[in-house]
Amino acid sequence: MTPDKDNDNMLTKAEQRGFVAVHSPKRVLFLELVLSVFRLNSMLISEGDAMTEKMGLTHARWKVIGAVALSSAGLTVPGIARVLGQSRQAVQRITDVMVEDDILQYVPNPKHKRSVLVTLTEKGKDVYNTLREVQDPWAITSTEDIPIEELETALRLIRRLIKKFN
Repeated sequence: MTPDKDNDNMLTKAEQRGFVAVHSPKRVLFLELVLSVFRLNSMLISEGDAMTEKMGLTHARWKVIGAVALSSAGLTVPGIARVLGQSRQAVQRITDVMVEDDILQYVPNPKHKRSVLVTLTEKGKDVYNTLREVQDPWAITSTEDIPIEELETALRLIRRLIKKFN
């Protein structure tokens, strides 16, 4: 089936369930974007797992290490959760395990007594540098046929949608 026929069938099924179908090109395009982002997210998770597997990491740890490494003075667990768009509890579980594995450490936060900062340990910095050795060529190869202007436009749109839904 072609995507158009699939969409027509979905609309028909939706209409059969009592939903009103609104045939707006903008709505259809946005929903296609949403489904494409879901698919891309799944692919990026698989790519992340493949890249980090040899290091004994997962895509979840990869994301946390990246968020912490890119912060200038460490982040709180809620700060990491905001950056990644995940729940504080999920990030807390991951950071606790990574602290046990000596990849991350909790340090006092001069701005907040009860909310410690998460930073990389020396081992964590080594892991991050090793990740970069794999991640950087992957990023270059993955985008070699995409003009930088298209990447900038895509990033602006994604950030705008994140801001809208946040």
